[in-house]
Amino acid sequence: MEAETLARIIGFRPQQETHNLIEKFENEVLVRYNNQQLLGTVYVDMQMDRWSVAFAYNYSRKPGLNGPENPLEVRYLVQPLTVDRVQMFRSDTATEKILDAGTIRDKDDFLRFVLAQERSLALHGA
Repeated sequence: MEAETLARIIGFRPQQETHNLIEKFENEVLVRYNNQQLLGTVYVDMQMDRWSVAFAYNYSRKPGLNGPENPLEVRYLVQPLTVDRVQMFRSDTATEKILDAGTIRDKDDFLRFVLAQERSLALHGA
């Protein structure tokens, strides 16, 4: 796994298949926002009391530490005891909604669910 990707993953080491899905998402998915294409970067934070995945969409792949704020951010959050109910927040609409995630067995399942959900929204509109 690339060191750069591992630096954006905190709290667990994803299975290789899951890691490949993260890379594929970052390389393939573009989001149309304000008549421009945005590239996404995936950030994962798996703590004991909450699992979180954030997508930071930006005009360029590497804005730098002093670069512009992300024009669009999406966050998925779940409590490990209630993994069937995932909170999703979108910065463009400032809305939060609850998604039915079905059966999530572990952190890799959660991450795969979130990547599939976000890919679907990018392809079919939010």
